[in-house]
Amino acid sequence: MLRRHRDVRPLRARLLAFISWPLLALLALSVFAEYRSAIHIASQAYDNALSSTAIALATRLERDDDDVDMEVDLPPAADEILRADPYDQVRYLVVSTEGKVIAGDTPLLALPRPVPSNRVQLGDAVLEGQPVRTAAYHYVGKGMDAYVLVTETLNKRRTAAGQILFATIGPNVLIIAAALLLVYFGVRVALRPLDDLSDQIAGRSSLDFRPLPESEAPGETRALVRSINRLMSDLDEAGHAQQAFLSNAAHQLRTPLAGLQTQLELTLGELPPDARSRVGRLQEPLGRLAHLTQQMLALARSSSDAVLAGERRPVQLHVLAASVVDDFLDAALAKDIDLGLEPGEATVQGSAWMLREMLANLVENAIRYLPRGGRITLRCGPGLEGGACIEVEDDGPGIPDTARARIFERFQRGGDTTAPGSGLGLAIVREVADRHRATLTLSDGAAGRGALFHLEFPASQD
Repeated sequence: MLRRHRDVRPLRARLLAFISWPLLALLALSVFAEYRSAIHIASQAYDNALSSTAIALATRLERDDDDVDMEVDLPPAADEILRADPYDQVRYLVVSTEGKVIAGDTPLLALPRPVPSNRVQLGDAVLEGQPVRTAAYHYVGKGMDAYVLVTETLNKRRTAAGQILFATIGPNVLIIAAALLLVYFGVRVALRPLDDLSDQIAGRSSLDFRPLPESEAPGETRALVRSINRLMSDLDEAGHAQQAFLSNAAHQLRTPLAGLQTQLELTLGELPPDARSRVGRLQEPLGRLAHLTQQMLALARSSSDAVLAGERRPVQLHVLAASVVDDFLDAALAKDIDLGLEPGEATVQGSAWMLREMLANLVENAIRYLPRGGRITLRCGPGLEGGACIEVEDDGPGIPDTARARIFERFQRGGDTTAPGSGLGLAIVREVADRHRATLTLSDGAAGRGALFHLEFPASQD
């Protein structure tokens, strides 16, 4: 079965094409009709002049002194005036019904004679290989019977036709061009509500699920606006449902894992020495499983715009940074790492737990991959153009340039891949940064050593 072709061009282009082609067709018809009408009027004027010449020559017919032959009383000056046309060659012939030439040019004898009397017959002919317009007059009266033939070449008529064509096309083209211009701006004005609707949708953040105002939309687009509003309502409900599911999943997974770790530690104390070492080896993979579960849930929750929309509030970065440093101070001391804080007052609009998870992953990654005796510095403070910034810098081995392009992807790891880790920490950092519209960059640390993660938050995040 044949499928109907669907026009996927923009609506503005389709409207312009739908209106423009009929206008262009109307232009062609208008030019043709006006040209034919103007040519007819011009030709009629030239034909009237040619007919008048034939009649005037007939009125100059008279008998000679012997009243035997006919002659034309046409002074030489009048003959010169008759033939003095700067554009066309004018010829005439006066001949009796018996075929005797009375006056004029004998080549015109080849032309046909008119049958009706006292009436001018107009026509076209070819004389000596050249097209001409003819006026033939059979004069009968005052005892005279003769034929008057007048011919004229077509130069003036052709020149007039070209001038008429130019004069006809020019104004029509200007009119159609003006009409197309008006149509173009009319279509733009008529479709402006759609552009405004598009701007409203494009200008919203991914967290804004408020319904679009239907009262401001044209009648033709209200069904579309209602459909968009239903879609945004469904997305809002789906986001909240996902948030509820993740919160329940986090609680249901963390509780049994924590209980399993506790029971395993208690069991180790009751086992004989030979079994204690075998069971003790379960602690490390169990800890990694708990850590991986926590990071996967954090990544899933940070990917939800609905979560951030419901938890957006002012967060003091210097207070949050100090709390994260306190949380990881023992882990840093265990590896003889100098974990320092350079706080500066800065506040952003966002989710406190997301920002904490982001900082925790940056600090935890630095501790995990930094050798003993290293140095980690966490900084925060005012950023560019009234915003805020956070930096986590270390003097460790850094991240190779070849790995930096994909380091923020899920399950990608840079540097020492033998160290324990899930490859989700930096993916969480990127997700949280994106949700807060922060710019995340990775560069070398001081003196070209280590790694420097810099986050720049915009001034307004409403």
